[in-house]
Amino acid sequence: MKDEMVHCLMNEFIKISYKLNELEKVPIDFGTGELLYPSEIHTIDAVGDQYDTVTAISQNFGITKGAVSQVIFKLHQRGYVQKVRNEAYNKEILLSLTDKGLIAYRTHKELHKTMDGEIIRLMGSYSDEWLQTFENMLLQLEKQVDKFIDLGKKN
Repeated sequence: MKDEMVHCLMNEFIKISYKLNELEKVPIDFGTGELLYPSEIHTIDAVGDQYDTVTAISQNFGITKGAVSQVIFKLHQRGYVQKVRNEAYNKEILLSLTDKGLIAYRTHKELHKTMDGEIIRLMGSYSDEWLQTFENMLLQLEKQVDKFIDLGKKN
């Protein structure tokens, strides 16, 4: 019985994973009249939250600096992000949001406030102990996924 329950949980996890992957392909207007993909708005969000270098964003998201640089290049070209050379360390480029970037940033924060509120209401009926157990399960699943990623990279 337990094996069957774990199998069902894994199937649900995989379905959610696929849906999150689909969501990454859906652009949204965050108040600027232009559509932004999740990777773009989350990069804007990171810059707005004071992750002001490609390295800092890369470390925050757990992705390569090259991937972040590509998104930053597009956002700079479209007028969302400003790039300025760090006078104290000439090799480093400091990132900040333009007025247009700030509009998208604030609109995105408001959207998350609404979405997070719905999830908090949904999960509010669960005990702190149950939520801690659920968090531990997710962390263990993440470690397992990391193992499969590492295995794939070795092949």
